[in-house]
Amino acid sequence: MSAGAWSRWCDRAEEAWNRHIRHRELYRQLDVVRAELKARTAWVAELTEEDLAEALRGLSERIDAAREAGGDAPEYPDGTP
Repeated sequence: MSAGAWSRWCDRAEEAWNRHIRHRELYRQLDVVRAELKARTAWVAELTEEDLAEALRGLSERIDAAREAGGDAPEYPDGTP
């Protein structure tokens, strides 16, 4: 094998290794985020049907109130809020 071929082969091997390491780190970070999200939202699984229905009713009321209040917002001549 020539020196040039050997050098190209080494470069390809190094690129593949770096890609492997980079992806491994990304997957590790993704696993951490998933675990954190699961821990933060675990309480949702413990809600009863009644709790969920009450939360949805409250959310709907707040959305309706926000929509109604949105019509009362002042208008600016230049279009900025």
